[in-house]
Amino acid sequence: MSLSLEVQQELEWINSPEFNIGEYIYMGMGKLKGRTVCLSVAYKIDYCIKKAQQFAQEDPNVSFDHINKIKIGEVKPCLRFDEVQ
Repeated sequence: MSLSLEVQQELEWINSPEFNIGEYIYMGMGKLKGRTVCLSVAYKIDYCIKKAQQFAQEDPNVSFDHINKIKIGEVKPCLRFDEVQ
């Protein structure tokens, strides 16, 4: 799996003392028949990637596309990670 610099930095951050679990959620997003669908939701990006990849491996019609980082209580992503494959 090749991860972008942004994803690598996020992985470092979730393992630092500054990280507060529950402040953000990560949504693994994919494509199914041209539609964007949610494949996974997690409090940590590593688990989000793991579960989204597992989902996409089970169904050849599903592809893992990106991850949205969303602050709890908000409805729009504050960050998008595109290179997660």
